[in-house]
Amino acid sequence: MRVARIFGIPIYIDLSWLFIFVLVAWSLSSNLGPFQNINLPSGSRVALGIFTALLFFASVLAHELAHSLVARMRGLKVSRITLFIFGGISQISGDFESATGEGWVAFVGPLTSFVIGVIFYGLAGALSMKTPFGASAWYLGSANIVLAIFNLLPAYPLDGGKVLHSLIWRATGDRRRATQVAAGIGQVIALTMVGLGIFLAFAGNVVFGLWLAVIGWFLNQAGRAEAFQSELAQSLRGHPVRDIATVPPPALKQDDTARSASEMLLRSGQRAAPVVSNGHLVGIVTMTDLARAHATSSDEPLSALMTPASKIVSVAPATDSLDALSQLAQTGFHQLPVIDESGTIVGFITRDGVLRRLTFSGGRG
Repeated sequence: MRVARIFGIPIYIDLSWLFIFVLVAWSLSSNLGPFQNINLPSGSRVALGIFTALLFFASVLAHELAHSLVARMRGLKVSRITLFIFGGISQISGDFESATGEGWVAFVGPLTSFVIGVIFYGLAGALSMKTPFGASAWYLGSANIVLAIFNLLPAYPLDGGKVLHSLIWRATGDRRRATQVAAGIGQVIALTMVGLGIFLAFAGNVVFGLWLAVIGWFLNQAGRAEAFQSELAQSLRGHPVRDIATVPPPALKQDDTARSASEMLLRSGQRAAPVVSNGHLVGIVTMTDLARAHATSSDEPLSALMTPASKIVSVAPATDSLDALSQLAQTGFHQLPVIDESGTIVGFITRDGVLRRLTFSGGRG
């Protein structure tokens, strides 16, 4: 759900964020929260809890904005920032040209949280912790300092893991090796958190133990995904899209039926096929198009089902593979046609096809 745009960057809230926001607001306003020693009516305590929770997540947003703005200064694209149950994430596309650039983009987030924490500590001292807003400021100062320290853990893909990656990359000059080492260290830390969380849960600290285990599991999964994406990018870097495109299936005609097209695509194992007329591309039909047709009539001609050539989103054969995959992700399609200057489809870019090609070639660029 999109809620705002700051510095031209769309801000989204995932549904899971609502759960964590309610949980934080409730814990702050409860009788066991940080405001327990302040004499406040229950309604005022709830309002203070909601107010403090909003400021805390505004601090998380500031942390992500710092990442995004420095990334843009480095020439990278930022498509959005999303707040979710484990905090926030900046969706940054592009490739770091140097280890220094990667390090600064990663480090500026915890640095921002640390500065925000110091500012709130200063406000708490000025307002007195015995006042509602002073207690709120003290909590926000502590929360931001903890956020900064946690994010500096060398657990890939936390900011500290990315800083570690940049340092290894700079020291060795080997980006792939840096990814392997940083991901390995991150996995050890994540699995240690899972084990410690389970131990604490059985020792009696159930809530904190389970939460620690969940965070560790999330870091392990996210770290593996991040390492895979990094390996994928390094394998594809510098390759034109023609090198990874899947050869298209035989072309279909406009008067072919949905039934015959489905049979052909099932035999080919592909999800889309070109539709031609007099040797010229006039459209593309996909398995999704054909599935809709089968709900009404399997004899419907492809001319009524296909996406016309004028509306096809495509890439040229010389397009960089990483740019093509980024475009594929942004469109949300299952495949992206590769069309040459003559208007002929020379192949399709699909996620499965790219993975098969990398597996077949041993993942080497």
